[in-house]
Amino acid sequence: MGQSKIKKRRSVFFSAIISLASFAYKVAMAVITYSLVLAVASISTLMVFITKVMFVKNYTKTRDKKKKAYLVMFFSVFIYSLIFILFVVLKVNGIDISNQNTYEGYIGILLISFMVIMTFLSFINLKSALEQTDLMVIGLKEMTFISALTDLVVIMEFATRTVSKYYTVPELVMVNNYFPLGVGVLMTIVSIIMLIRYFRYKTE
Repeated sequence: MGQSKIKKRRSVFFSAIISLASFAYKVAMAVITYSLVLAVASISTLMVFITKVMFVKNYTKTRDKKKKAYLVMFFSVFIYSLIFILFVVLKVNGIDISNQNTYEGYIGILLISFMVIMTFLSFINLKSALEQTDLMVIGLKEMTFISALTDLVVIMEFATRTVSKYYTVPELVMVNNYFPLGVGVLMTIVSIIMLIRYFRYKTE
């Protein structure tokens, strides 16, 4: 095994630990604030953690094993997309999804700051992922991108609640309701692209 691959696996392994810690943090915040928004976001973070574990396990395996692992990644994204769209439908139809907690305080600020940074990095990494040929690298970046989209919805929710606390902006509330729908559609498109990539990937 080449030194570059060893370093790559080691880097992703430590990154997986960070993702697991982020998942636990989001779950704790979801419980504290009774926020279904964060609960849904935590699911995507858990998916990223699982994907990173799969990456470490299959990065040096045969193309056939990589293809099977990528199929699992596809199903994860597809199922999560369905869950997310269901969440959006409930949100748009006014179903009570959380209390009015605005994630105030140092913990909330740290959470949102972390999400902003991770979202920015994920969008940058997506471009590099499209230039890769290794299926595990591509799958990992795609899964991270999906998680970043979810965090983007949480950031929008945070911004809307903060602004609405001081000003009445009906348009902002409408955008906050329908922006997640666009994200859900984008997630579905990503899952379709992953399925196409799966069938086109040659094992020999």
